[in-house]
Amino acid sequence: MKKSNLNLSYHEQDGVLLPNICISDQPEDEQPLGRYGRMALAYLRENHPERYAVLKMDGNLMKTMHRVQRDALERMEHLTQQMLLDDPVPETEDLLERARHWNDLKSMAEKIVLQTTVFRVR
Repeated sequence: MKKSNLNLSYHEQDGVLLPNICISDQPEDEQPLGRYGRMALAYLRENHPERYAVLKMDGNLMKTMHRVQRDALERMEHLTQQMLLDDPVPETEDLLERARHWNDLKSMAEKIVLQTTVFRVR
């Protein structure tokens, strides 16, 4: 077997030597993506495969998706708090009414975040 000039280490699998290759050594890449990061990743892969490939080859794909996740969560928090100031939870004993109001605000904020932050080409 001819040795490579590259300084690679190998491991054996089923009688074949395979190189130990790591695409990225960034610790952030090992962290699981949250909901918004996964949605942005799927959107990019399905709707903009060329941009997806470029980010992947550059090694910036996961860093970008983690940034989308962080930005989306921050924007959700900010929008929800802003909407609560404009339209506070009703002062009622009915817990279902209060929960409905809270969920409506959260749903509106999420629609905005999806359009402005998640489903956007990076």
